[in-house]
Amino acid sequence: VPRKQISDVEINAYSIKLQKYFPRLVERRLVLIYPSGGLLPIRAWPLDNYCVLSKALIDEGLLVGIIGLHQDGLFAETIIEFAGNDYCIDLTGYTSTLKELLVLIRQADLLVTNDGGPGQFAAVSETPSIILFGPETPRLYAPLSSNAHSLYHQIACSPCLTAYNHRKSPCDGDNQCLKRISVQKVIEKAREALA
Repeated sequence: VPRKQISDVEINAYSIKLQKYFPRLVERRLVLIYPSGGLLPIRAWPLDNYCVLSKALIDEGLLVGIIGLHQDGLFAETIIEFAGNDYCIDLTGYTSTLKELLVLIRQADLLVTNDGGPGQFAAVSETPSIILFGPETPRLYAPLSSNAHSLYHQIACSPCLTAYNHRKSPCDGDNQCLKRISVQKVIEKAREALA
């Protein structure tokens, strides 16, 4: 996958802007998480898992930034409250263009995300990503990047979201395929990606 070239001037300007609003960024390595499922909430790993993951990453000396659209702010509030720590910050709604999102991802040491846009966009940056798949398969939708790591727990009914069934899932929101991806497995993959 060709890398998106972003000038050092743009990266430095964005970094200064970020540090102005989030001074803790200079203290620790940054891990971004995207807990939203977007238009398909069934693609989201449980929010409780993101809470536990964020706290564990902070306890390991990292800073966690939650990304997403403005309406994803409730996810960020829940995670920040659970973490109970200044090293968990709300970046939802902070980027207003795709380019800004790419620059933000470039500032990070790792992105942990549900299957969706941010994981695909990270593929054109140098930032490693962990993408959690379930209702859709990484065989078709994983980014073509050596920095992208897909976690997938296939069960009998997965993948269930396809163009053939109009993206209707038989599980009625009980996405066991994602729920069976353990927090510990994601933490282990995060350690590996950050090493």
